Amino acid sequence: MAKCRRQSVEKYHDRVAPRYDHSYEDGYWQWHDAITWDHIKAFLPADQSTPILDLGCGTGKWAAKLAKSGFSVTCVDISAAMVDQARRKLEETGDSRASFLKADLCDLGELPRAHFGFAVAMGDPIGCTTAPAKALKEIRNALAPGGTLVATFDNLLNALDYYLHKADIREMEMFLRKGQTRWITRDHEEQFPIHTYTPRQLRNLFESAGFRVVDLIGKSVLNMRQFRHLLEESADRRRWMKIEKSLHRDEAAIGRCAHLQIVASRGE
Repeated sequence: MAKCRRQSVEKYHDRVAPRYDHSYEDGYWQWHDAITWDHIKAFLPADQSTPILDLGCGTGKWAAKLAKSGFSVTCVDISAAMVDQARRKLEETGDSRASFLKADLCDLGELPRAHFGFAVAMGDPIGCTTAPAKALKEIRNALAPGGTLVATFDNLLNALDYYLHKADIREMEMFLRKGQTRWITRDHEEQFPIHTYTPRQLRNLFESAGFRVVDLIGKSVLNMRQFRHLLEESADRRRWMKIEKSLHRDEAAIGRCAHLQIVASRGE
């Protein structure tokens, strides 16, 4: 079962890799990415010689930003096609310090232990693994003492309406018991389970893996995906972002959000 799940994740991302970025280029995603990056920046190491991990690197969007900020980045993804896209993107930036590894986040044995001072895992890659708790322990082993991880996860509460629309109470009950939904694509062989969490469950997951939770936000409290036209002007995007930032640490408001972005420390 675990092998089939890995193959499904890999197959889907191999197929979409060449056009993946094109799906995230409009004003909404520019706004969403700016919120994500502002939150990441607040926790970046002061020392630019600190090695950084980009876990589930995808096409290298965040690795490129980290490299531009002066850091050396190791990009890791289960999809060889995504790793190739990331490599090309980093080469285009002229950064020769980046390194690349095709690996499952549940098996990071090829990475040096207690080495990386900072890691990102954007786009829910940990929740797409066969065992998120195991993946977190692997990540913690790769982080140096005091190292920090910033990661995103799907919010369980945001998925409830999907099961209401299906009008299937048994599926809703099963979803709430397991906390798993599925990535839906036309090709059934590309579908894979996704682990989702409430804010409390996510904190418990990280603490059980030996992390100390530092911060947690939701993305986004304002459902701008349905109101994209409000983000057409850059000045308006900044104003809506200011409102979003005034709300997205309130755990009562986080229940509205599709994603949770957590910051956790490995500890000394």
